[in-house]
Amino acid sequence: MFGNDKRYLSFSLNESVIKIVQAKSSGVVEKVARASASDVSLDNLGGVLKTLLNGFDRKAAVICAIPASVVTSKIIEVPSSDPQEIKAIINLQVSRHTPYSREEVLVGFFNLGPGSPNNTKVLLVIAHRNVIKDRLTILEKASLSADKILFVPEGVGRLYSKGLNLKKESAPLGVIDVSLQSVNFMVVAKGAVTFSRSIPIGIKQIIESQEIVTKILEEINKSIAAYTSDEGEAAIGSFVITTDNDVVNNLLPALKEGLKSEVRISSYVNLIKTGSVKSKLQRDFADDSFLDVIAPVVSVAKCEVNLMPEEMILKKTVERQSKEAIKTVVASLLILILLGATIMSKIYFKDAFLNQNLKARFASQKQEVQNLQGHLNKIKIVRQYLQSRMISLDIIREFYKITPPQIYLSSIVFDESGELMITGISASPTGISDSMSQVYSYEKILSGSSFFQKVTRKAMATKKDSGKDVVTFELALQVVG
Repeated sequence: MFGNDKRYLSFSLNESVIKIVQAKSSGVVEKVARASASDVSLDNLGGVLKTLLNGFDRKAAVICAIPASVVTSKIIEVPSSDPQEIKAIINLQVSRHTPYSREEVLVGFFNLGPGSPNNTKVLLVIAHRNVIKDRLTILEKASLSADKILFVPEGVGRLYSKGLNLKKESAPLGVIDVSLQSVNFMVVAKGAVTFSRSIPIGIKQIIESQEIVTKILEEINKSIAAYTSDEGEAAIGSFVITTDNDVVNNLLPALKEGLKSEVRISSYVNLIKTGSVKSKLQRDFADDSFLDVIAPVVSVAKCEVNLMPEEMILKKTVERQSKEAIKTVVASLLILILLGATIMSKIYFKDAFLNQNLKARFASQKQEVQNLQGHLNKIKIVRQYLQSRMISLDIIREFYKITPPQIYLSSIVFDESGELMITGISASPTGISDSMSQVYSYEKILSGSSFFQKVTRKAMATKKDSGKDVVTFELALQVVG
């Protein structure tokens, strides 16, 4: 969907401030704009955005950037390394990490690598549907439609990992993004962001009161303590500030003293291709940071978290497929019209050759071939009959051979169409997660058997059995042959 030279618009809403960036997938930032709204109703914000879009390419793909301040993010470990299994487990367990029901939230995650044995560490991102819905409504009122909804800290982590050439083994880096309305603190390690927190104090408040700097230091130190204790991660080696202006320069000595570590300025403007926009960012928007709208655009190809509602993704997929189908039909018709005469002439000459030469030449052998075909058909019928008599015993023997001792099969039903329905129980002394993992592993074992194909999970649930927590499952298998 996002081609090598795709142009797109990145939109962000933080408090009453709307920012928009026009860029290409090659990383070149072409245009930037910002506006504030005194009335934060959706209708008014949509009108402000519509006015702000003057001069921008409205046909570009649209990215909606979601800041850390409106989502919940947390590092968790999942007992699997398979992406599809990880997604299924997270969907089952997401209600443990939020006070909202599963239907009220949208979930995304990205892989942080291996955790404890047999586990995968992921950063889980949870957003309330209303947060996403409001932003989609604002875009709609400006006659725009989002193609992706990306998590800002993920884009920042990927931008700074690449821009500063951070190695996998490098010490974690603290990234401090000072914007007009907030200070966003992130930790980047092993090529990705592993922690993010938004502090609702920005340049505006710093200018009004220098005492607020102490409050910022307190909040950053609280964030560092939460990162090192709750996530059990290594200590942060150094810190970078993403903007370079008078307020940040005045703030730098206090940060160095308060954080007791190396703190340097590494402006995001120097990590991207800005061209003529660079002077505009430094001159007109020196009091703010556009990192929250630029980072998702620059990193869009690698960003894994997409908080777009599934129904919106399905709708866009159908629309895209419809357009592609129309193009394919038109192209096919043109090819048929251009090549029709050639094809008909080839058919005519081949038919003439067949009638005049081949039929006359092989007429005497036709009856012999038909007799041989009849014998082959009879042999095939007898072979299929003999094979079908032994298939049931072979299937039972295969189940006995490949079913692990922790899996109990309670029923096996085989219908005439060649489909098997099996139900069973998975019990593990170490808990429900391992029991579920055993079911996933069993599905892979069945898929690898030469007897079965198209293994489909019909149901999976947890229940009590003899006072123990077990996982029940139902699988459908297609018998080969």
